[in-house]
Amino acid sequence: SLGKSGCLNVINCVCAASWLLVFLIAYLSYLKTENKKNVSLITLKPGLPNPLHHYYLIEETTKCAGNPPYLLLMIPSRPQDALIRDTLRRTWANESLVEGISTMRLFLLGSSPNQSIQAEVKEESDTFHDIIQQGFLDSYRNLTLKTLMGMEWISRLCPNVSYVMKIDSDMFFNPWLLVQRILQPEKPVKVGFFTGLVVKGAEPFRTKSSKWYVPKSVYSKSHYPPYCSGTGYIFSGELAGKIIMHKPNVPLFPYEDVFMGMCLEMLGIRISRPSGNWFIGERIEYSRCRFANVVTVHHFAPDELLNLWLDFKEAVKICT
Repeated sequence: SLGKSGCLNVINCVCAASWLLVFLIAYLSYLKTENKKNVSLITLKPGLPNPLHHYYLIEETTKCAGNPPYLLLMIPSRPQDALIRDTLRRTWANESLVEGISTMRLFLLGSSPNQSIQAEVKEESDTFHDIIQQGFLDSYRNLTLKTLMGMEWISRLCPNVSYVMKIDSDMFFNPWLLVQRILQPEKPVKVGFFTGLVVKGAEPFRTKSSKWYVPKSVYSKSHYPPYCSGTGYIFSGELAGKIIMHKPNVPLFPYEDVFMGMCLEMLGIRISRPSGNWFIGERIEYSRCRFANVVTVHHFAPDELLNLWLDFKEAVKICT
C-alpha cells in the first residue's frame, strides 16, 4: 500500500494537474479570442505582417513593380463603400488624368465582420488591383492603422515613389493644380516635404462627451504639434519609410492627422505652408473657376462628383 504520505502526494499531483489543465484551457480560449479580432472571416492567403502585427488580407505586392509612379494617391475607404470607390476611379482617382504624370491609386481598407462584404471586396480587388487590406476592424478609431498600413506598403513595395497624397474619399480633388502649383515636376523632387491644410495650436478635447475626447492619460500636453488636416495632405515618398522606421518612438494615437504631426515633430520635419489658399477644409458650393484654382474641398458625395466632373474638366482648360 502507498501509506498516508503516498496518498497525500498523489492527491497533490492530481490537484496540480487539474489547475494546470484549467489554466491551459483558459489561455487557449484567450488566444482564440485574440486571433478572431485580427483575422479575416474569409480564407485569404496572408502576406507579411506590418510593424503593428496586423496581417495583410490583400497586399498587391507587384502593383509598384517596375517604374515607380510620380504620384501615389492613398485613399482610406470602408469595405462597404464600393460605390464611392467606383466613383473615384471615374473622377479624380483616374490614374491617367494628368498627362505626362505617372499616377497610382491605392484604397486602404480594414476588415469587415460581414463575410459577404469581404467576398465582394476580394472580387473588386481581383478586378481593379487597387486595394490593400489588413485584418484590423475597419472603424473611425482605426484610421491611424490604415494610414500606417499605407506607409508600410509604400516603404517596402514602392519606396521610390516621388510624392504621396493621402486624401479622404469624401473630397473634391484637383490633381492638375496639385501637380502644377505644388509638385512642379519640372523641378527636382523635394525631400523631407509635407504640406496640406496646416493646423497649428490645436488643443485636445477634454470633454468626455466629445467624439474627439482625449484624456490626459493619453495625451498630457495642452496643445498638439502642428499637423495637416487628414482630409488631404501631400508628402515626399521617402518620408513613408522614415515614419515607419521611427514609429515605435511615437505612441499610437487615434487621430491620424495629429499622429502624423507627432511623427513629423519627432523626425524634425517642418511642415511647408502652401503659398495659396488651395486646401479648403469645409464645404463650399461648386463654382467652376473657383474649383479650378484649389486642390481640395471637403464634403462631396459621389453623385455630386459625377454631376460636376465633366464641367470641371472643361473649366481646368479655361480657368487656369
